Amino acid sequence: MNTKSRIDHLRKEISRHNELYYGKENPEISDSEYDNLVKELEELEKAHPKFASKESPTQKVSGTISSSFAQVKHAVPMLSLDNTYSEEEVGKWHERTVKAINKLQLTNNNYGNVAVNPSPLAGEGLAKQEGEGSAVNSTLHTSLSKLQLTIEPKVDGIGVSLTYIKGELTVGATRGDGETGEDITENIKTLRDIPRRLKVLTPPAFFELRGEVYIDKDDFIKLNEEITADGADKFANPRNAAAGSLRQKDSHITSKRKLRFFVHSFGKVEGMHFERYSDFLQYCQKCGFELQKDFKVCATLQEIFDFTDKMTKKREALPYEIDGLVIKVNSLKLQKEIGYTNKSPRWAIAYKFAAKQATTQLEKVRVQVGRTGIVTPSAILKPVELAGVTISHATLHNFDEVERLGVNEGDTVLLERAGDVIPKIVKVVKKENEGFFKPPKRCPSCDSEIVKEKEDEVAYRCINPECPAQFKRHLIHFVSRNAMDIEGLGEAVIDQLLEKKKLKSLADIYHLKFDDFLELELFKEKKANNLMSAIVESKKRPLSRLLFAIGIRHVGEKVSEIIAKRFKNIEAVFDASVDDFTRINEIGEVLAMSLKEFFDKPEVRHMIDSLKAAGVNMLEPETQNAGSQFEGKTFVLTGELPNYTREQATEIIKSLGGKTSSSVSKKTDYVLAGAEAGSKLEKANKLGVKVIDEAEFKELIK
Repeated sequence: MNTKSRIDHLRKEISRHNELYYGKENPEISDSEYDNLVKELEELEKAHPKFASKESPTQKVSGTISSSFAQVKHAVPMLSLDNTYSEEEVGKWHERTVKAINKLQLTNNNYGNVAVNPSPLAGEGLAKQEGEGSAVNSTLHTSLSKLQLTIEPKVDGIGVSLTYIKGELTVGATRGDGETGEDITENIKTLRDIPRRLKVLTPPAFFELRGEVYIDKDDFIKLNEEITADGADKFANPRNAAAGSLRQKDSHITSKRKLRFFVHSFGKVEGMHFERYSDFLQYCQKCGFELQKDFKVCATLQEIFDFTDKMTKKREALPYEIDGLVIKVNSLKLQKEIGYTNKSPRWAIAYKFAAKQATTQLEKVRVQVGRTGIVTPSAILKPVELAGVTISHATLHNFDEVERLGVNEGDTVLLERAGDVIPKIVKVVKKENEGFFKPPKRCPSCDSEIVKEKEDEVAYRCINPECPAQFKRHLIHFVSRNAMDIEGLGEAVIDQLLEKKKLKSLADIYHLKFDDFLELELFKEKKANNLMSAIVESKKRPLSRLLFAIGIRHVGEKVSEIIAKRFKNIEAVFDASVDDFTRINEIGEVLAMSLKEFFDKPEVRHMIDSLKAAGVNMLEPETQNAGSQFEGKTFVLTGELPNYTREQATEIIKSLGGKTSSSVSKKTDYVLAGAEAGSKLEKANKLGVKVIDEAEFKELIK
């Protein structure tokens, strides 16, 4: 493809993706992939100016106008921001900005002399600080040292403009194509974050401000659950959910979607003067708008980089999605002097985070067999860069999810990855093969029949109890940290031991010899000794850990602990009836019957007898309570503590009569927060739940 053909192709593709993203809220590619297309087109147009065109998407603000709504002309065009993905590019933008200021030859006013703490509001205007307006030498050095920038999160939502006349909200509009937007006033008025009337005594005669409408992460999840329950397709991400909700023809639907709003700029104001962007935000807060807590006025580029590091780490803990940070020159007079390109201000830039979503091809569906025989599909993908790592696999959860997605081998799919969560497929963006991938009829490990034991169950299962894949997964679970905790006996070691036929039952672990490990790859005397010691130590684990380790269906750590504390020893568990199990508050009749069925199996009896013969403990020790000051108290743990593992802290809480929970609610008594605490800490602060650190925890347990 020659250069002209490539430029034409890119222009058509970018325009098509604009319509999918802005017009239909149904994107086929991720933001970063779209940005890469635009960047390639910009570079080609710059290198070949003879192919330049005013109709190119690089010369226009991205967006579309729907015919479903009346049109609104913006008082001042709503432009988009230039994007950058590295600190190096931010540094280059900063250098260009400083050079632009230097060229202005500002000899009469020190526009850069902006205080880190903005001036307070005074009456109907904003007080100027002393010393402003004095003559200074406008050298490059002075510009560098005086220039101040603001930085704040870039909320991943939909941009809107709000027009207030004499303090009354009269018009709400989408950005549209930048010049003209869609009139969504009635929908805008349903947002609680947007005041119908500005909360100031004498508001500006005319005030058009801009901001981002978004939806919190928790509300986004609930919304998708609600609409899929009604048979509708779920939204791919919170941004699409906000856009789709804001453009409803029925404002009653919008009012139920829990949309939020942050102000981030203004277009035109009459009867009010702002010196700085930070002053404008303070005034907006006085008017009744909510501001982002994470906002900073910076005097140096290093402060900008420190803030980007902080927010990169904090990103997942925020209750709403952000896709980057916005950096602006703080002085509004300087902003005006520095000016604009056709589509973007030169005085601002968006520093974008690594993408959370990407598109790629699903090359193959791999079917895996778990320790309980459940057969699950997973996706093998054409490798793609996502959130800073190369992704080649993704979860598909179960075959019902495969059918819901309508996904098949060869399809192009949209992936999503948040933090360290395993990537998942959000939707199919391009079908290659008809239909969806169907569950196999035979087990890929042992060729036995695969069945759905109950029609109302999601899981398909291999019914062969001697299936090799099940045994391997069973072994991996048995030795895991929260089960028998045999450090060093990981999947790679288990694979080698199985290959050498050293393991045919769980009890065989306790009959392994020192020389067995020396036969394995990468094992020498020290490593073999350490593993032998770990195996011996695991024999002392309490009954509760053993019950969890042997892999009873529907029985996790908590229920294992409850059963062990109730019956004290394994023989009492074997002798227990269905009624004995149901007398435990946390165990219902269905689980009780499942437990009885499990312990009545001869193979389970044989497995336990073999472990007992190998010296594995079968008793639950009596809990030596240090006190009962946590009786009836619920703790939630989040983040990393300096001197306790989460398991150790949990044991202490339980020993003092308390209990732990995985989620924060109004009923939570304490949130024990360590370093890098996440969304649980944010929720605790929002609900007013008591938050303590390790030092306060130590005081409590004295």
